Amino acid sequence: MTPDEARARRTGPRELAVTVTPRYRLMRRGARLLARLLFQVRTEGLDRWPSAPFQLVCNHHSGWDPILVIAVTPATPRITWFGPREADFGRGFKNRIMAFFGGIIPFDPAKTTLVSAVRAVRRVFEAGGVLGIFAEGRVGFRESDLLSFEDGAIAFATASGVPIVPCVILGTSDLWFRQRVRVRFGEPISTTGLRGAAARAELEERVRAAMTVLLPSSEPRVPRRRPLAWLGEILDGEEDRARRQAYRESRAQSG
Repeated sequence: MTPDEARARRTGPRELAVTVTPRYRLMRRGARLLARLLFQVRTEGLDRWPSAPFQLVCNHHSGWDPILVIAVTPATPRITWFGPREADFGRGFKNRIMAFFGGIIPFDPAKTTLVSAVRAVRRVFEAGGVLGIFAEGRVGFRESDLLSFEDGAIAFATASGVPIVPCVILGTSDLWFRQRVRVRFGEPISTTGLRGAAARAELEERVRAAMTVLLPSSEPRVPRRRPLAWLGEILDGEEDRARRQAYRESRAQSG
């Protein structure tokens, strides 16, 4: 094994090219097939996409979210995803799949500085690509709420001056066979000329507000009959499964 291959096993794939390769097309076709077979997915606002480069800022409910976004969006421009907190992409089925298809910028808060992350992201934008980022940094379980944003959600776009496209995925907090899922895109938000912490804080509030408008006003009712309800958790990590179970138990106790 070469040193580069050994490093990739530890830190994840380093392929940041935005070229739509045969391998990427294969992955996207698989994502579209799974989405059509397992769920009922609808898209709203895709016509609002600006010309690349730009950044998708998404909410996050499930490990299915990036697959569903890829399934409903065009092959070009290609989306590169930021932030899987994985230590070793040479272990585990999910990690190996991500390493095989590439287009991932892994992030380990203990080893990766924000400056180095910005440099990696800038390469995507300079190549005319799209960066997808789950702004909350972890899975949430309420369809009508957003968790706090992490710093990179806004810093990456402002550092490169690219627009932000708000994106919300609805229906994946509780997934089952033939569940209805909607992927909504909002109007692009310009970041041109924004400098300083105050400007970034104001921009974050604008992005949150734009995403909140796309969310439902209340939590959807979860039916008792949910065929193959385990589908929603097969791509989640152990930590997210434990957090999801704790949330369900607290919700049941509160009535």
